[in-house]
Order: sequence, then C-alpha cells, then structure tokens
Amino acid sequence: MKTLRFLALGVLVLGLAAQSCSNAGFGKPRPTRRLEIEIIPPDPAPPTPITGTREQPLKIAINTPVKFRIRVTAKKIDGTLDQEFTRYVRVSAKPGAIAPFSGADVDGRNVLLKGGVSVPVDVSLVNAYGTTYLIADDLGYVPADPLRSPPPQCSNGVDDDGDGTVDFPADPGCAFANDDAEEGGTYAEGASPPIFFDLPRISEVRGRVCLPGRGCSGNGATPYPKEQLLVDTGYREAPNGATAFKFNTVVVRISSDGFYATDLSDGKDGFNSIFAFNFNAPPRMRVCDRLKTYGGTASEFFGFTQMSYPTWTLEEWDPKQRLCLVPEPAVLAPGIIQDTSNLLKLSGSLVRAETIIDPKTGQKSSVAKVTPKFGPGDTPCRSGGQVVALPDPTKCDKDPASGVFLFVPGADATNCDLDKNGKIDFSAGNPENDCSAVCTGDPECTEYSNYKARSTFRITVTNSNGARAIQADATASAGFDPYALKGVELRAFSGTLHFFSGGSQFTIEARCKDDILLDLKSNPLRGDLPCDTNPPTPDSTCPQGFQCLPLGDGTKGCRTKPPESNELIAPPLSCIFPRTFVENNPQ
Repeated sequence: MKTLRFLALGVLVLGLAAQSCSNAGFGKPRPTRRLEIEIIPPDPAPPTPITGTREQPLKIAINTPVKFRIRVTAKKIDGTLDQEFTRYVRVSAKPGAIAPFSGADVDGRNVLLKGGVSVPVDVSLVNAYGTTYLIADDLGYVPADPLRSPPPQCSNGVDDDGDGTVDFPADPGCAFANDDAEEGGTYAEGASPPIFFDLPRISEVRGRVCLPGRGCSGNGATPYPKEQLLVDTGYREAPNGATAFKFNTVVVRISSDGFYATDLSDGKDGFNSIFAFNFNAPPRMRVCDRLKTYGGTASEFFGFTQMSYPTWTLEEWDPKQRLCLVPEPAVLAPGIIQDTSNLLKLSGSLVRAETIIDPKTGQKSSVAKVTPKFGPGDTPCRSGGQVVALPDPTKCDKDPASGVFLFVPGADATNCDLDKNGKIDFSAGNPENDCSAVCTGDPECTEYSNYKARSTFRITVTNSNGARAIQADATASAGFDPYALKGVELRAFSGTLHFFSGGSQFTIEARCKDDILLDLKSNPLRGDLPCDTNPPTPDSTCPQGFQCLPLGDGTKGCRTKPPESNELIAPPLSCIFPRTFVENNPQ
C-alpha cells in the first residue's frame, strides 16, 4: 500500500512538471482587442513620406509643433472593425508630447470613437526625437464637465460600480476626477507606424533653438527634462556595415565624477558641450576618445544641464589613426565675462583666461591674474570718514541713497563671514550680505570665506575695455596655492566652464596641472593640430622633435616614431593620461 502511494505521488509530480514545462503557445502573443492609429497623408501626397525614414529622418523642432492628421480605429481579436466600441481613448506620444486637440468628438488629449472609428484628428507633436510613436489607450475615461450637476461619477462621493472603492483616486477605474465612469476600460492599446526624427545633438539637449531667418538662441534649459534619450554623436553605420563619423563628439575632460563631451561641428552658437554625471571617473575612457553612442537621462543640476546615468560606446583614440580633436579653449575677454549669456553658451566647454603678450613688442594686450585683494582678515568698512575693521559691523557707515553698509575690501582682508559661523547671511540689510556684494562687484576681490569653504578664487582679466573677474577652481593641481599667488599674473588658466545657478555662477575648473601656466614666457600646450596645411600657418608647424606624418584617416599630424616600432607618438597634450581601469584611475 505504501509503495502504491509513493507511485501515485510520483505520477502526479511528473504530470505537474510536464504541464509546467509545456511550450504550447510560448513566444506567441495572445490575441486581444486592440487599437490602431492611422497617419493620414495629405492630398496630394508629398514625394517623401511625411513620417520620414530611417535613412532620411525628419528634422528635430525644439518646442515647435510638428503636425499630423490621424484616425483611430478599434479592432476585434480577429482583426475586423469593432463596431461596438463607442468610447474615448487617450492619445500620447513616446517620446515627445502632444498638445490638446480641438474640434468635434475630442476632449483634451482624448478622442471619441463611434462604432469603432474616430473622426480625423489633427495632432501637434512637440519635442519628439528618434523613432517616435503615437499611442492610443482605452483607460475607461469618459470626460465630463467637473462643475456640472450632478457631478461626474468619479467625484460624486458614491461607489457607482459597487467595487468597494469610491471616486478618484481611490477607485482604480477612475482615470481622473472628471471621469464619468468608475468602471475601468478595456485597456486596449495600439500605436501608429513609426515616425522617424533625427536624434538630438548636444546643443538641442541643452535647449538651443534655431529658427529660419531668426538665428539660434537658448536659455540652457533642456526641453527633455528627466527623459532618457540617445544623443546624435555623428557616428553612422551603413546597411552594408561601413562606418563613418558625419561629425565628431569628443571627450574633452574626465573628472572624478563623470566626463565632459563637445560636439565639434556645432559650436558656432554655443551650447555644444555637456557634462555626464557618472558618480565616478568612467573606466577606460580617455580624453580625445570619440563617442560612437551616448545616452542618459537629461536633467538640470542647479541650472546646469547634464546627462545622468550615462551610457556610451567609444572609438578609442589611436595617435596613428587620427588627430586628438580636442578643441582649443575659448579665450575669456572682459566683454565675454561681463555678458553671462555668452558664458552660458560656453558652459561645459574648454575656456581660458590668459595674459596675451605680443611676441614682437612684448606688450600685453590682456592680463589675467589672481585677484590682489584676497586674505583672511575681516573686510574693513567706512566709519566716520576712515576705513577700519569694526568688531560690530552694524556700526559701519551706510550709503545714504541705498542704505547698504560701506565695506572696502583690503589687500589681505576680504573675509565677509563676520560672525565666524561658517556661512554668509545673504538676507537684505545684513552686513555680511553687503560685504559680499561689494567684493563680488570688485573685479580685484576674492571673498575669503568662500575660498576656505570651496577652494574657489577669482581671476581678474583686464584689457583696454576694462576689467572683469571670473571664478576659478584649481584643486586639480595640488601644487597651486592661489592665496600665496594673489596678484600674480598668469600666463594661462584653462579648464571646463561650470555653471551653478546660485552664488558665483560660472567657474573655470582646471582639469589638471597642465591647465595652469605661471611662466609668462611660456605658451600653453597646443592642441593636436593638423600640419602641412595650405597655406601654412604658425600652428601647422610641428614642434621640435616631431615631423608631419600621414595618419590612418588621411589627415596629417605632428608625430614621432620610436626606433623599431610601428607606433606614432603625438606631442605632449594637456591633461591626457594613460587609459585606465577603475582601480587605478588617477582622476
């Protein structure tokens, strides 16, 4: 008897196992009711598809609607028209957004199907990119006037469908408070044929808008906030497998928490560089690498557009094959520093504050120096006609017109944390706020408590048009002490321009010690520039010890070839380190 029980149990287990391992229907979609979206072509039809193609996608239009006409139909399981389907469906876009509809049988972004078919509806599609679909969903939404009497079912305080839940948002069948049906929809869904748009370039991720006849402009805010997207890097792969770069997107800096990339062919109107926040330095990436693919979540970090959770693939730089491609830094003159709209366009890019000396005359047309007013002493103020440091700053004289305290930064006295609590009180009428404002308005002043807290200081740039100051961060060079060098002229201070919406908004962040040059008789390390140009230029002449040699991509570059080696070595370039892994990354 015991043997028979075990035998019966074994047969039962085998039977269950056989059922659980059945492949009947595996990998096949279950038939269900569905919605279809037809994109109606204009009459007469244009010579090219209105939805674009993979080979010839539509141009991106930032914050500008692209119009299509659609018709939505409901289909049964067998694919025939579902003439019993009379209800609203919700229309959306992925990616992108659509504007509310206008006309008959529409409400907001919802369209009414009667007998399984909607009227033709005009759709305004905004900020779509890449392969885009229009999507229809039956959410069970029956829109009604929220102020009508009696109220819509989803806001009348009654459990109309008897499911134990009442009204929006408690009842799962209520899409919105003005939904006039507590029952859920069929949850049928459908999509349009694909609409092909270009992928956004870096400048478009950063919100630059170009309009015919009106030029390009932008405010630095991304039109794709919190969206996961792919960026057009210029890399192309043909159907036959051939690859090429239509334009170049190159890594210009690797930082301790990510990397900076610049679109080299899109810099005329700015916004062509972006920071990718990666939590740490990206392994195996190197300055001069080209991005083949680049994606992430577009986000705003205190006004600075960045890519979070980035993904990428690289064409690693080989000096035998091509030039480094990292662009020369943009030189910041006082006029550029004064106009914050110009600085915003340059944020994320390589910039430089420098002392410019005519090699023939030795005359300086522009001077960059660490601010001469820079020190730990409390900032003195005017009191009774004298400039003194008072224990009680509220006793300082005030400007009779504005009512602000009259502080006067000194050569070694620029501290505005007057109560020594580790922060400045920026409330109106507070002496610390007035002290900080005076120092900020003085192009030769660095506020000392900010330097102690954040290691940032200011550089004074002066030319015939006046003087302006730009904030700088030299923490990447351990041997550079800005306080010890206050008032000292700098041959060059280069780095990426960072934007922060509060306080001193723009900061040049040096990438490494190569970006800081004190010797006025020296020149910054030049980029990896083409040589043997026609006509020749001073920059096309190779440094001593290097010769102009052909590279794998057909260009020529300054290289040296070690004996008994097939390698080509480029001249010294700024802040380019050996390729590394996470565990030995010097960044």
